[in-house]
Amino acid sequence: MFVVAAVAGAQSATTTYLTDLNGVRVQGISSTTSKDGEKTERWQSINGRQVPLEQVTEKVIREDANGKVTEKTIRRFDATGQPSTPERVVTEETKLAGGGSTVRSTTYQTDINGNVTPAERRTVETRVQGTTTTAQTVVERPSMNGSFNTVEKRTAATNGTEANRSTTESVYRSDGNGGFREELRYVKTVATSGDQTIENTADYEPGLTGRLELHAQSSSTVRKLPDGSEVSEVNLYSSNVPGRLQDNLAAQQIKEQQIIERRVLPNGSVTETLSVRRPSISDPTRLGDLQKLSETVCTGKCVPDKPAPTPPPAPAKPAAGNSRP
Repeated sequence: MFVVAAVAGAQSATTTYLTDLNGVRVQGISSTTSKDGEKTERWQSINGRQVPLEQVTEKVIREDANGKVTEKTIRRFDATGQPSTPERVVTEETKLAGGGSTVRSTTYQTDINGNVTPAERRTVETRVQGTTTTAQTVVERPSMNGSFNTVEKRTAATNGTEANRSTTESVYRSDGNGGFREELRYVKTVATSGDQTIENTADYEPGLTGRLELHAQSSSTVRKLPDGSEVSEVNLYSSNVPGRLQDNLAAQQIKEQQIIERRVLPNGSVTETLSVRRPSISDPTRLGDLQKLSETVCTGKCVPDKPAPTPPPAPAKPAAGNSRP
């Protein structure tokens, strides 16, 4: 009954169609979003029925000049459509003087006996100074004795403007001896010029010696068209590609090229197609033909409203005694 109600009051509906090995178009995951923010994902079970996969509801508990408190409820389903125990995430955002914020999120899980207990606490403190934004994240989970221990820390620094910026993020995890070691590092640069945005990323992971080494890279170019549509070319690189012996020290080589076309129709609907080119095992240095993998169709309210323009400031009134006749 809940699923039917969500469809009836849907604000937008999205369906992804996949292309199988025989080139046949088959329906994949679909989702609906209602006007009050309830989102339901569905997929086709082995008997051909559409069954729910996940339902997410989110509501604002409090919002004022100092921050906001929200509550998100996540309910997942098994392959037959039977619901699991819900998961609840309460997030409290507090604005800091001078820019930045502190966001505290607590995830609550329900066991088979109906007991609700906190499963994770996450605190993100963001500060802004000039063109530099820093974010410190601390993740805590309960230990065997029930007390919360810090299991992960993240530090991220973003420098530059919205049109030209770079971000370096490091992930530190517990080493089991009371300390933390850097397990992952992500470096991203974004440059926007006119209707084109170029983004480059580099991911670092521990190598055989335990030191961080370049694991994967990606580069994407997004072009915005006058009608609001976008065309993206994404190149994924790795030192491990099909047809070549695994070698973490080998030069990065392209392993996949993605072409993503996002078209906005006059009625507000949006279609997004994903096509890929991959190298063959016989010749890992050359990309093969472009193959369409999926098409996603969104109907209803798929394009967010543009923010209302800020009205110009009212002209200042002349000071008393200084006005001219």
